[in-house]
Amino acid sequence: MPVDTVIFSGEGPHSDPWHPLAETSATLATLIGDPGSVTIVTSVDQLDTALDGVRLLVVNASADRATPIPEDEAFARVLDGFLARGGSLLAIHSATLAFPQVASWRSAIGAAWEHGRSFHPPIGPSLVRRSGVEHPISTGLGDFEVFDERYTDLELIDGVDVEPLYVHDEGGDTHPLVWARTVGSSRIVYSALGHDARSYESPEHVELLRRIVAWLRHDS
Repeated sequence: MPVDTVIFSGEGPHSDPWHPLAETSATLATLIGDPGSVTIVTSVDQLDTALDGVRLLVVNASADRATPIPEDEAFARVLDGFLARGGSLLAIHSATLAFPQVASWRSAIGAAWEHGRSFHPPIGPSLVRRSGVEHPISTGLGDFEVFDERYTDLELIDGVDVEPLYVHDEGGDTHPLVWARTVGSSRIVYSALGHDARSYESPEHVELLRRIVAWLRHDS
């Protein structure tokens, strides 16, 4: 079966001490594709070749730093080319920490973790609410509970239209968790869910994930 999805799983400077990225990337691979249709890449150097002929890039990465490195800019060039030819992107959870200060990455996903402002309550059972936005991904779905972190007060990037499909409540305010957007012929989704494999023990989260992937692959 040909590969149609590449997961970039962060290692080294594209990881952090808090997120088990190898574990969640392996879990994602089993949930979103048939055996042989999904490949996991851990090196930016391998990414351009891996994406040849591929429809979907999943970024499950992070960073324990506040400034960019040359590999970040190399990733941005690969991503720009991938999106320019109509590829779709799914950014998972800590991807808002990845590739810090790289403008094209921040504008692609629409948000960034802002050190000193962004936070999350302690990980645990969390209620995720469907918003009032109508979208093929969320049609027919409802609220659900998941064991996860709830990212709060992310920096939303100016000029990027973010209409959340799912939200959570914290500190008296409503915060976006999952959103979808179209840029040119590319489809992009950011999901703040997925801290570790326990998040995917929620059947409702798995259904949401599979709908996201179907929409990104233009199957729906």
